[in-house]
Amino acid sequence: MNKFSALLLVLFVLCIIGYSTWQLFNGNLEAAFSAFPFLVIVYLFVKPWKR
Repeated sequence: MNKFSALLLVLFVLCIIGYSTWQLFNGNLEAAFSAFPFLVIVYLFVKPWKR
């Protein structure tokens, strides 16, 4: 994985976590946990490149 794709991946994960946190503070639990599958997909995407 090159630096550019790693940076995009980190920014994407930070956006997902920020969105979930914002929704939790607004009291919208369903929207906060709806972002969880994206984090699982990111984990499954990155796992093969970990050495």
